[in-house]
Amino acid sequence: MPKYCFRIVVIIILLSACAGIGSANSLWDDSESMYTDNIAFRRGDILTVNITESSSANQQASTDLSQTNQANVGAGTGILNFIKSLGYNQSDSNSASGTTTRSGSLNADMTVKVVEKTTNGNLKIAGTKELDINGEKQQIEITGFVRPADIEPDNTVESQYLANVNIKYSGRGIVGDKQDPGIISRILNWLF
Repeated sequence: MPKYCFRIVVIIILLSACAGIGSANSLWDDSESMYTDNIAFRRGDILTVNITESSSANQQASTDLSQTNQANVGAGTGILNFIKSLGYNQSDSNSASGTTTRSGSLNADMTVKVVEKTTNGNLKIAGTKELDINGEKQQIEITGFVRPADIEPDNTVESQYLANVNIKYSGRGIVGDKQDPGIISRILNWLF
Protein backbone atom coordinates (compact mmCIF):
# COMPACT_ATOMS: atom_id res chain seq x y z
CA MET A 1 0.00 0.00 0.00
CA PRO A 2 1.54 3.31 -1.00
CA LYS A 3 2.34 5.82 1.67
CA TYR A 4 -0.08 8.48 0.44
CA CYS A 5 -3.03 5.99 0.56
CA PHE A 6 -2.20 5.16 4.16
CA ARG A 7 -2.23 8.87 5.04
CA ILE A 8 -5.59 9.36 3.34
CA VAL A 9 -7.13 6.46 5.27
CA VAL A 10 -5.79 7.82 8.57
CA ILE A 11 -7.12 11.31 7.79
CA ILE A 12 -10.58 9.93 6.91
CA ILE A 13 -10.71 7.92 10.15
CA LEU A 14 -9.69 10.95 12.21
CA LEU A 15 -12.17 13.24 10.48
CA SER A 16 -15.03 10.78 10.92
CA ALA A 17 -14.23 10.35 14.63
CA CYS A 18 -14.10 14.13 15.15
CA ALA A 19 -17.16 14.94 13.04
CA GLY A 20 -19.40 12.32 14.66
CA ILE A 21 -20.24 10.60 11.39
CA GLY A 22 -20.10 7.26 13.10
CA SER A 23 -22.64 8.16 15.84
CA ALA A 24 -26.00 6.38 15.74
CA ASN A 25 -29.39 7.62 16.91
CA SER A 26 -31.82 5.46 18.82
CA LEU A 27 -35.00 4.26 17.13
CA TRP A 28 -36.82 4.52 20.50
CA ASP A 29 -39.00 7.62 21.04
CA ASP A 30 -38.13 8.99 24.49
CA SER A 31 -40.92 11.63 24.47
CA GLU A 32 -43.36 9.26 26.24
CA SER A 33 -42.85 6.60 28.84
CA MET A 34 -43.42 3.03 27.74
CA TYR A 35 -45.36 2.48 30.98
CA THR A 36 -48.13 5.03 30.32
CA ASP A 37 -51.52 4.22 28.81
CA ASN A 38 -52.21 5.34 25.27
CA ILE A 39 -55.17 7.56 26.19
CA ALA A 40 -55.93 11.07 25.03
CA PHE A 41 -54.37 13.70 27.25
CA ARG A 42 -53.26 16.57 25.04
CA ARG A 43 -54.46 18.78 22.21
CA GLY A 44 -54.84 16.93 18.92
CA ASP A 45 -55.38 13.49 20.48
CA ILE A 46 -58.51 11.57 19.56
CA LEU A 47 -60.87 9.48 21.66
CA THR A 48 -64.17 7.70 21.17
CA VAL A 49 -67.37 8.87 22.86
CA ASN A 50 -70.07 6.26 23.44
CA ILE A 51 -73.28 8.30 23.17
CA THR A 52 -76.13 6.68 25.07
CA GLU A 53 -78.61 9.45 25.76
CA SER A 54 -82.31 9.18 26.45
CA SER A 55 -84.81 11.70 27.70
CA SER A 56 -88.50 11.81 28.38
CA ALA A 57 -90.89 14.45 29.63
CA ASN A 58 -94.55 14.27 30.54
CA GLN A 59 -96.81 17.18 31.36
CA GLN A 60 -100.49 17.00 32.20
CA ALA A 61 -103.02 19.75 32.89
CA SER A 62 -106.77 19.81 33.44
CA THR A 63 -109.27 22.61 34.01
CA ASP A 64 -112.84 22.36 35.21
CA LEU A 65 -114.82 25.60 35.61
CA SER A 66 -118.49 26.24 36.25
CA GLN A 67 -120.44 29.41 36.97
CA THR A 68 -124.12 30.07 37.73
CA ASN A 69 -125.83 33.48 37.86
CA GLN A 70 -129.44 34.06 38.91
CA ALA A 71 -131.44 37.24 39.37
CA ASN A 72 -135.18 37.72 40.11
CA VAL A 73 -137.11 41.00 40.18
CA GLY A 74 -140.68 41.04 41.44
CA ALA A 75 -143.61 42.90 39.80
CA GLY A 76 -143.97 46.55 40.56
CA THR A 77 -146.74 47.89 42.87
CA GLY A 78 -148.48 51.21 43.15
CA ILE A 79 -147.21 53.74 40.70
CA LEU A 80 -144.79 51.10 39.35
CA ASN A 81 -147.45 48.48 38.65
CA PHE A 82 -146.56 48.55 34.95
CA ILE A 83 -143.33 46.62 35.74
CA LYS A 84 -143.78 42.92 35.23
CA SER A 85 -141.91 40.34 37.24
CA LEU A 86 -138.57 39.49 35.71
CA GLY A 87 -136.21 36.55 36.22
CA TYR A 88 -132.78 35.78 34.86
CA ASN A 89 -130.89 32.48 35.05
CA GLN A 90 -127.51 31.84 33.44
CA SER A 91 -125.05 29.00 33.86
CA ASP A 92 -121.74 28.33 32.20
CA SER A 93 -119.34 25.45 32.44
CA ASN A 94 -116.01 24.76 30.84
CA SER A 95 -113.85 21.68 31.03
CA ALA A 96 -110.51 21.03 29.37
CA SER A 97 -107.62 18.64 29.77
CA GLY A 98 -104.38 18.10 27.94
CA THR A 99 -101.30 15.93 28.03
CA THR A 100 -97.92 16.49 26.45
CA THR A 101 -95.48 13.61 26.19
CA ARG A 102 -92.07 13.74 24.56
CA SER A 103 -89.27 11.21 24.54
CA GLY A 104 -86.12 10.62 22.57
CA SER A 105 -83.01 8.48 22.55
CA LEU A 106 -79.70 8.53 20.72
CA ASN A 107 -77.13 5.72 20.64
CA ALA A 108 -73.92 6.18 18.67
CA ASP A 109 -70.17 5.72 18.89
CA MET A 110 -68.25 8.75 17.71
CA THR A 111 -64.56 9.60 17.54
CA VAL A 112 -63.76 13.18 18.55
CA LYS A 113 -60.68 15.34 18.84
CA VAL A 114 -59.20 17.09 21.87
CA VAL A 115 -59.24 20.79 20.95
CA GLU A 116 -57.99 22.24 24.22
CA LYS A 117 -56.46 21.24 27.54
CA THR A 118 -57.71 23.52 30.31
CA THR A 119 -55.55 24.81 33.15
CA ASN A 120 -57.00 22.26 35.58
CA GLY A 121 -56.20 19.38 33.20
CA ASN A 122 -59.67 18.73 31.77
CA LEU A 123 -59.99 18.21 28.03
CA LYS A 124 -62.31 20.11 25.71
CA ILE A 125 -63.50 17.84 22.91
CA ALA A 126 -65.34 18.44 19.65
CA GLY A 127 -66.32 16.29 16.71
CA THR A 128 -68.69 15.88 13.80
CA LYS A 129 -69.94 12.72 12.15
CA GLU A 130 -71.91 12.75 8.90
CA LEU A 131 -73.64 9.77 7.36
CA ASP A 132 -75.22 9.57 3.92
CA ILE A 133 -77.45 6.52 3.57
CA ASN A 134 -79.62 6.24 0.43
CA GLY A 135 -79.92 10.00 0.06
CA GLU A 136 -80.67 10.54 3.76
CA LYS A 137 -78.01 12.73 5.37
CA GLN A 138 -77.60 12.46 9.11
CA GLN A 139 -75.19 14.56 11.11
CA ILE A 140 -74.09 14.35 14.74
CA GLU A 141 -72.13 17.16 16.37
CA ILE A 142 -70.75 16.96 19.90
CA THR A 143 -68.78 19.31 22.13
CA GLY A 144 -68.02 19.13 25.82
CA PHE A 145 -65.42 18.65 28.54
CA VAL A 146 -64.07 15.38 29.94
CA ARG A 147 -61.80 14.56 32.86
CA PRO A 148 -58.85 12.37 31.86
CA ALA A 149 -59.72 10.10 34.82
CA ASP A 150 -63.05 9.25 33.12
CA ILE A 151 -61.36 8.00 29.96
CA GLU A 152 -61.19 4.19 29.86
CA PRO A 153 -57.91 2.37 29.03
CA ASP A 154 -59.26 1.61 25.52
CA ASN A 155 -59.50 5.39 24.94
CA THR A 156 -63.31 5.59 25.20
CA VAL A 157 -65.59 7.66 27.42
CA GLU A 158 -69.33 7.39 28.11
CA SER A 159 -71.37 10.48 27.20
CA GLN A 160 -72.80 10.79 30.72
CA TYR A 161 -69.30 11.68 31.97
CA LEU A 162 -69.07 14.74 29.71
CA ALA A 163 -69.64 18.18 31.23
CA ASN A 164 -71.35 21.03 29.39
CA VAL A 165 -72.10 18.58 26.62
CA ASN A 166 -73.89 19.77 23.52
CA ILE A 167 -75.11 17.03 21.19
CA LYS A 168 -76.88 17.96 17.96
CA TYR A 169 -78.47 15.29 15.79
CA SER A 170 -80.05 16.39 12.53
CA GLY A 171 -81.10 14.77 9.31
CA ARG A 172 -82.14 15.75 5.82
CA GLY A 173 -83.45 13.76 2.91
CA ILE A 174 -86.62 12.42 1.36
CA VAL A 175 -88.00 10.92 4.57
CA GLY A 176 -86.89 13.83 6.76
CA ASP A 177 -88.34 16.42 4.37
CA LYS A 178 -91.74 14.70 4.40
CA GLN A 179 -91.86 15.13 8.17
CA ASP A 180 -92.03 18.91 7.82
CA PRO A 181 -95.47 20.41 7.12
CA GLY A 182 -95.93 22.39 3.91
CA ILE A 183 -96.27 26.17 3.75
CA ILE A 184 -100.08 26.08 3.46
CA SER A 185 -100.35 23.78 6.48
CA ARG A 186 -98.09 26.11 8.45
CA ILE A 187 -100.23 29.14 7.57
CA LEU A 188 -103.47 27.34 8.47
CA ASN A 189 -101.97 26.13 11.75
CA TRP A 190 -100.82 29.66 12.56
CA LEU A 191 -104.28 31.11 11.81
CA PHE A 192 -106.23 28.45 13.66
